[in-house]
Order: sequence, then structure tokens, then C-alpha cells
Amino acid sequence: MKKYIGLALGTFFYLTAISQYTYYAAARAGLSLREQPNTNAKVLEKIAYGEKLVTVNDPDPLVAIASEGFTGYWWKVKYKDKTGYIVNSYVLPAPPPKTAVKTLSDYFAQVSTKAGTPLVIKNADPALNETGESVLTKQLYRNGMEWHETKGYEYGSNLYLLPDFTIEQCFLLVRLLGQYPDLVADKDPFPVKNSSTKNDMGEKAIEVQREKYDGKPGPVQKIKIITTQGAITELEIFILNTQAVIFWSSGV
Repeated sequence: MKKYIGLALGTFFYLTAISQYTYYAAARAGLSLREQPNTNAKVLEKIAYGEKLVTVNDPDPLVAIASEGFTGYWWKVKYKDKTGYIVNSYVLPAPPPKTAVKTLSDYFAQVSTKAGTPLVIKNADPALNETGESVLTKQLYRNGMEWHETKGYEYGSNLYLLPDFTIEQCFLLVRLLGQYPDLVADKDPFPVKNSSTKNDMGEKAIEVQREKYDGKPGPVQKIKIITTQGAITELEIFILNTQAVIFWSSGV
């Protein structure tokens, strides 16, 4: 319960600010700090991309706001000498990626340092020659993040573990990095329902799994984006215990 309150009286409060915690603005055009929790309120400051802000205890009920598919809330925060409200859909618990950082592995290196050398595990089936070979590399970081890379015959995957991140924050991070443009483009909204589109190159499908409360749809539990363009490429984002998982794979 460090940074969250879950379901209360049938309402899911997403990443509720209940105490003082540091976050980072992750809106490239700047994050508006407003006098009141609504879009018509006076803008006190534009918080620049990457700047720190601190949540403030707010006795008033949370005000929800939907933006680009994200389910967000107005948070009361302090930035420098000003106190106001921001939309929490555009903050991250760690600094957002710098301009030159374009991959998740590089992002991990930006926000932390490696905890030891990589662990490399090689597997091979002599009967299959090179088609039976695979290499798994694991790297742990001092902030608890972890990166796994698997390379095999006509197949590859990357798995990233991010403590303290939510599903929506992971999607925002992937969007900011631009590492998988065929799966998540920089203007794509957060997926809230299943969909499928086709083009000359192939097909893109989005699968959304939601939790259920009293038979009603709850928060998004997992998103899966699949493209079929010769190879099948998949991106999954979900929560595993106390950490978020981003899993990418591609193969024929």
C-alpha cells in the first residue's frame, strides 16, 4: 500500500496520491499545474519534461479524468514554490527517458546501475544444429529492475521487470521511447478494448484483459498487442505481484 489504494466502495482509485512521494513529469510538451482540479482552471506553471514534483495530502475526494485512453486522476502536488493539481496519467516514478535513449535496456541504464555482470545461459540440441541453439541473458539493476534477453533460431524476446510502475505508466514509457513503433506509436492511446486493423503489410490486433468486480469490468489487468507482417511480433504489459512486466517477442 505504499503508493496505492485499490478498490473502495466499488470505485477503483488508480495510483492515488495519499502521502508525499516524488514523481517525474513525463509529458514532452510540459505538464500543466492548475489552480483547481479541472481543465478550465488557471495554469500556475508548466512543469517541464523530466522535472520532479511531490504529491501532497489532499482531504478532498479524487477527481477522475480520462485522457488518451488513460484512466487518471487530478493529484494535488507541489512543484518548486507552487501547489496545484496535475493529471497523474503523465507522471512516472522514475525520470522519463532522455532524448538519446530509445530502448528499454538503455533506459534501465539511465535510471540505475547494473548489479553485477550479466548471467548468460546457453542451451543447444546437437541433433538440431543451429536451429536448436538459444542464449538467455539476464541483467539485474540496483533499483530492482531486471532485463532478460532470449535469442534463438528465427526467434527473439526481451522481458523487462519494473518495480513501482503501473500498466499505464509502462505503456506511456514505451510510447515515449519509440522502440516498437509498429506496436505502439507515439500518439497511440492506451488500449481499453479489443480491436483489430489490417493494412497492406499485415494485421494488428489488440487484446485487453480486465479485472472484474461484481460482474462488472474493472481496471485493465493486461494488454497484448500483436502484429503479423511475415513474422509474428507481440508486446505484453501486465502486473506480476509488485512489479510491472513488459514482454516483447518476435519470430516466424
